[in-house]
Amino acid sequence: MADKAFLVDITKCQGCRACQVACKQWNGLPGEKTEFFEGTEYTNPVVLSAITWNHVVFSELDRSNPIHPVWSIKHTKCNHCNEANCMRVCPENAISKVDGWTIIDQDKCIGCGACVNACVYHVPQVSNIAHVNDVGQEIVQKDKSHKCNACTVNERDVPACVNTCPSYALQFGHRLAMIEKAQERLKEIKGTYPNACIYGLEEFGGLRVITILKDKPEKYGLPTGKDAVAIDIARAEEVKSIYAFLSIFTLGLPSLKRKAFSIAQSLSSGNRKIS
Repeated sequence: MADKAFLVDITKCQGCRACQVACKQWNGLPGEKTEFFEGTEYTNPVVLSAITWNHVVFSELDRSNPIHPVWSIKHTKCNHCNEANCMRVCPENAISKVDGWTIIDQDKCIGCGACVNACVYHVPQVSNIAHVNDVGQEIVQKDKSHKCNACTVNERDVPACVNTCPSYALQFGHRLAMIEKAQERLKEIKGTYPNACIYGLEEFGGLRVITILKDKPEKYGLPTGKDAVAIDIARAEEVKSIYAFLSIFTLGLPSLKRKAFSIAQSLSSGNRKIS
């Protein structure tokens, strides 16, 4: 899957949530108890979690033009940033790049939540449950961080979410090819959506999820410019250095390691959590 990327075209998304179901089924993830109107419009579950690795976000219906109201529906998951903040801050180096994808090694993860705080997209989450799927795989581990792995753990050629999308709102292929497709599609929709744009070309060094938006990124709560650049590596390394010393006294216990990381954050010169 080297140099591959997802293309998300929200002008084609019909909100069927087939991608959500396919991800759950392929990985054997448990369901979540939710309220039907708990999120914005029909968004359900409201946010990504340790057991929901992608979901469909329904934005509020824009009725400014009564003749042509706009309702944006957006497939959302880990963007697999090239310069991933989660990877930079992990004190155990449990997050790494595998063929370009940002992958969490649960055997190394201590559940400190550093990645949770560092991700501006609010993607990785620490699980409060353990779950074994139908084939006996402990797909979710308690007190470990989880998120989309682009179907590199339960490997397949085309990720489950893409394979099941009935409207071709999701595509998968070489990143440059996906960008070319996005640029061509943008030309086609500009007449209908004047503010349409492509997101993911430069943010955090380039994302592995390229998204065609109907409007400006700010309308979807997506960071741009200075808000979409990697965190200060010096600050992250300082915290990790302090943690490395403190972890000597943790006896290898994850609970004590989490405490050591919390202390390392408070002792660093910034004296604030990385976020």
